[in-house]
Amino acid sequence: MKTLKILGYKYAVKKDVAANNSGWAAACDSKKMEIILPIDAQNEQNLMSAIIHETIEALSYHLQLDLPHQAIMGLEAGMYQVLVDNGVDLAPLLNGIDD
Repeated sequence: MKTLKILGYKYAVKKDVAANNSGWAAACDSKKMEIILPIDAQNEQNLMSAIIHETIEALSYHLQLDLPHQAIMGLEAGMYQVLVDNGVDLAPLLNGIDD
């Protein structure tokens, strides 16, 4: 199972059909230390963007920032673009995620 370290916490990252049926693109459960991605994500870009979004959700939780969802969405889009435009390979974020 894929794990992602966020501020020293190990989050399990997995795909789950529940994400497909719930209407949300992905989810972060900081109490269970899980990031859940939809099984039928349309492409790798969407998955990488979702991981960035859920990582920001976890940071907001652990740092007690209480960021509104709109701010998290903006940070996700901005961070994704900065990383991609500067040649950062985000593909390793997807390695090991259960299908």
